Amino acid sequence: MNVPLLSFALLLGASAASGQSAPASLEETAAQRMTAVNSDRIVASAAGQGITASDIRRQLEPSIQQLRAKGQSDVTFFKELEKVKDETLNAMTEHQLVIAEFRASAAKLPGIYTDGRIEEIIRHDFGGDRNRYVASLRAGGLTPLSHRKFIEDEIIFDYMVSEVRRTALVVGPGQISEYFESHKPDFVRNEQIRFRQITLTTGAAESTEDARARATVWADALRHPEKIPATLARFKINTTKLNSAPTFGDIAERISTDGYATKGGDSGWRDVDAINEKVVGIIKKLPIGQASEAIEFDLPGGKPVWFIVVREGIHPKGYADLNDPDVIIDIENRVRAENFKAAMTTWIADLRRKHLVEIR
Repeated sequence: MNVPLLSFALLLGASAASGQSAPASLEETAAQRMTAVNSDRIVASAAGQGITASDIRRQLEPSIQQLRAKGQSDVTFFKELEKVKDETLNAMTEHQLVIAEFRASAAKLPGIYTDGRIEEIIRHDFGGDRNRYVASLRAGGLTPLSHRKFIEDEIIFDYMVSEVRRTALVVGPGQISEYFESHKPDFVRNEQIRFRQITLTTGAAESTEDARARATVWADALRHPEKIPATLARFKINTTKLNSAPTFGDIAERISTDGYATKGGDSGWRDVDAINEKVVGIIKKLPIGQASEAIEFDLPGGKPVWFIVVREGIHPKGYADLNDPDVIIDIENRVRAENFKAAMTTWIADLRRKHLVEIR
């Protein structure tokens, strides 16, 4: 969509429109011009609802800052801004069409939904202080009534879009295989390994020898699960909500010091090329579900670190397995996204035919 939304003279100053160099304070000039010159002029309408220059300005302000931060030339800046203007107008028009479709139906939005959203905003953003909330609205040129309408429109828009999204949720087995066959290059992968890991470091009041011994004890316990209860007691590990047969993941959550601890040590599927060769060699020799011995690594200028890993699976290099649950989930998400995009495109096109859109 390419429409003359606002002239550059109106948005950023006459000198910019005429090809002269832009003023140094471009953003300030934009704000001043937009406020002073026809700030409430209607530049477009959708289903009888006007879109004003000030509406556009509020939407464009963040983009102006971001584009200027790139440090690009004025010519490039104006070119990209024109594109953003078109996209902004298009989005605002579609927003109004969706709301108009709801209001044209017999459906009504119960006031309790709007009241609840506003109360949530006051509680979350203003610490429950309604006076601060009202003062903030006034500073932004809004009133409680106009803001209430804005919130109501947002709820309606989200509801209408969610109804379209529901139609895209169902993905049949035939769609999964069809997508896989037509997008096979997207599912070529390198050799991958999935494993869980526990990372152990030296405690503040612990010697390297003591830390090494501790890592060895844990590795032995994980290789011989019957020793886990005694090891938990020995190191005074919190066993709250721990079942009678703790898994590697349960222990990882409680003793590992890396970012995977909250995931039970699960590092996900990773390319073999991106993993330390020593670790890869050890993992490949492990039976599925078998924990390794403590693997020690010396850190330059630091204390040693120990890893205990358990092998979960290996994917050979080549196409992904269509029966792999992770692959199925990935494809389902992709198909849902495509279905939703297609449904939205068709729906918005229907709304444009049904409701009048004018660009002035």
